[in-house]
Amino acid sequence: MPNDLQVEVRGELIFVSQPGTQFYAIYTKPTGQPELFLISSNATQDHQLRAQLWQAANDKARELGWTL
Repeated sequence: MPNDLQVEVRGELIFVSQPGTQFYAIYTKPTGQPELFLISSNATQDHQLRAQLWQAANDKARELGWTL
């Protein structure tokens, strides 16, 4: 995960953002589902950044025991 991403857990939500920019994504893991789902983000065409946000959220979910 890039060092410049901020990951925060609020209840059942994982917020991932890049400080100094307006880029963010919010993920959740519905009960009974094996993976995270994106529930909100701002529009960006930067596919590499979107992948980094997703990876950071997945890393946090794994750390919390939400996913394998």
